[in-house]
Amino acid sequence: MLLNSYQSLICNLPYLDQAFETKRTTWRRECVKHRGFSIFCDKVFGGGSLVLSRRDLFSSAEREFQGGLFSIILWGYPRNMRGNSFQTILNSIPKIERLLSIDRQLNAGQFMDLCERLNGTGVGLSTLSKVLYFFRFTIEGKNCLIMDKRIVDVINSKMFFELSAINKITDFNRNRSYLAYLSEMEKIAEANLYKPDQLELFLFLFGKNLKTDS
Repeated sequence: MLLNSYQSLICNLPYLDQAFETKRTTWRRECVKHRGFSIFCDKVFGGGSLVLSRRDLFSSAEREFQGGLFSIILWGYPRNMRGNSFQTILNSIPKIERLLSIDRQLNAGQFMDLCERLNGTGVGLSTLSKVLYFFRFTIEGKNCLIMDKRIVDVINSKMFFELSAINKITDFNRNRSYLAYLSEMEKIAEANLYKPDQLELFLFLFGKNLKTDS
């Protein structure tokens, strides 16, 4: 299957408007255990639920780190994270903020080092890619993009010919594969006159839900 077949659709995807709703009760346990997060929830939840868009997250990330990080978690995991992952993140916020308070123009080595240093904080690549994206980091001059499990599954399915240059992504090569992902996504987007963000959203929305008769 060729991404070229969907060029018009991808070009018109309103990626900044992509939004998710989350309920305050979903985060009750973490609010009880972490005062900073509880204060944040009191501030942003006008009622029992909250809708956040990508546009909202870019704005939150511009204002301050902790609020930006919390907004990213609520948007990216509207039904909460698995197990105790978010509690681990809350316990590690000073370290996470320190590690990310760096020049946002990274090279490949700095990115790999960052991944290593974040071990044990609850921030795996799926979460890290969201943080780097909304805080507008670049790696080797490439704008960071979200690469979560859904995107990985689409790439590994080899459904789209244009993505075949990215080797199968595994737990062992995931961080290095992220660099190849950024490069290929930018290359494809430039060739087809849409934004890498729009391509990433297309893969998220449709990558596992398309079938051709050919």
